[in-house]
Amino acid sequence: MKDEEKGEGRRNETSVLLSSSFILFFILHPSSFILHPFLPNHFQLACVSHCGGWMMQQLCAFLLCGMTLVGATSAQNPDESRALAVDKLFEPVNDKTPGAAVVVIRDGAVVLKKAYGMADVTAGVPNTTKTRFLLASVTKTFTAAAIMQLADRGLLNIDDTVSKYLTDFPSGDKVKLRHLLTHTGGLPDFMSYEQAREKPLEFEPGTRVSYSNIGYQMLGKIIEKVSGQTYEAYLQENIFKPAGMSSSGVDKESSLKERACGYLNSPDGFQSAGRNAATDAYAAGSLFSSVEDLFLWSQALESGKLVKTETLQQVFTPTRMNDGRDGVFGLGWMIGRNKGLREVHHGGDITGFNTEVARYPDQKFTVIVLSNIGMRPLGPLPNAADLSKKIAEIYLGDQMKEEPEVKIVKLDSAVLDLYVGEYAIEAPEVVLREGGRTFVITHEGDRLMGESKMGKGELLAESETVFQAKGSPVKLTFIKDPDGKVNRVLFSVMGVREFPAHRIK
Repeated sequence: MKDEEKGEGRRNETSVLLSSSFILFFILHPSSFILHPFLPNHFQLACVSHCGGWMMQQLCAFLLCGMTLVGATSAQNPDESRALAVDKLFEPVNDKTPGAAVVVIRDGAVVLKKAYGMADVTAGVPNTTKTRFLLASVTKTFTAAAIMQLADRGLLNIDDTVSKYLTDFPSGDKVKLRHLLTHTGGLPDFMSYEQAREKPLEFEPGTRVSYSNIGYQMLGKIIEKVSGQTYEAYLQENIFKPAGMSSSGVDKESSLKERACGYLNSPDGFQSAGRNAATDAYAAGSLFSSVEDLFLWSQALESGKLVKTETLQQVFTPTRMNDGRDGVFGLGWMIGRNKGLREVHHGGDITGFNTEVARYPDQKFTVIVLSNIGMRPLGPLPNAADLSKKIAEIYLGDQMKEEPEVKIVKLDSAVLDLYVGEYAIEAPEVVLREGGRTFVITHEGDRLMGESKMGKGELLAESETVFQAKGSPVKLTFIKDPDGKVNRVLFSVMGVREFPAHRIK
């Protein structure tokens, strides 16, 4: 590997970032990927983390891994065989294409560190493990750590209201810092902070989850207010420097030539995404880093160097909603399971780049994938989140188990009839414009069907009131009135985004 690399890159425009951390909106059909009919193109992110084509891709990874291991010579140790299996995953990229960098950490030590493809195709600069990539929404994990540092030092409390620090936010007396960290504050998105100040909360804080970049921009402002430093200066002094991270920072014009160039797939091959700094993404997505630096970040977090051990446990614990159910977010990280193993992770998606940091705390195992290939349109290389899962399976497959299939229940025709009708979706204007303002539910034979501007699909009953959109991460929960009638439904996308709708017909 080369010790240094040079590259060029760009950020996406803010509106793209604001939709970027939504995940999972393709479904797999036997012969091809198609966009899910219930989700607007603005949200369709090529299987990030949890869904759709991931199942088929996981199968392919398993087969590739199996073939590699069978063909390995007796001279190969297990990690060498696994490294070959990882190489197979990156066969679609070469010295004529952009690519990615990877680090795999087990028991605190690096077991794989490698880069693939080019940081700058035109200039002929290869990716290395020192290459700097835009992190996009992985930035949020650093913002959350900074907030928790300030809490450890007694300078703030995450159960303080926003109004204590941001007096210009009208609803700040209703929203706690904890709500911002866990995306449960009811804040709008797809707009600037100044615009958000003029909008009412979308729901009572703590009652729902709604991924909000605005919330993390507010946390950045709070870091500055409490510390008396800029967001960038605070991170450099309190996170990057203590962790020894010399290749990380806030993206700006002066850093463009020191990082990879971002690329987008097209019918004519990979196209440069241009060169603009990601500064506007601020505390929600403006950082760059390398896989080598992110290894240091991971070690510093676990060692107690950045936050107290008990604080890190809070960070990695799912938030408790007002009604007692667990949310999908901890404090800055998503909390879930991958084939039976607890996974703490966060991904990022910004034009020309996509990223994933996935931790398996019980196995003391971490995978980090940084790619300078955008997630949309679909290209030959799986996205970073899918790659991280494939790599985890290569190393942890013997500890994993197939997820049990969700049991589908058969409901009486009279129950299905309760849900038939047309519902108006309550969502940001960008969602309504692209996905449609209404959702129509019909009862056809023994099936319940849902249809929007994006298309039509079957709804599978998991219980009397909860339905799964077939082949999709979208769930619908019908809400009964006291008289038993159904006039409201809640759409949930893997618990990350929730949109209510009310009956109009």
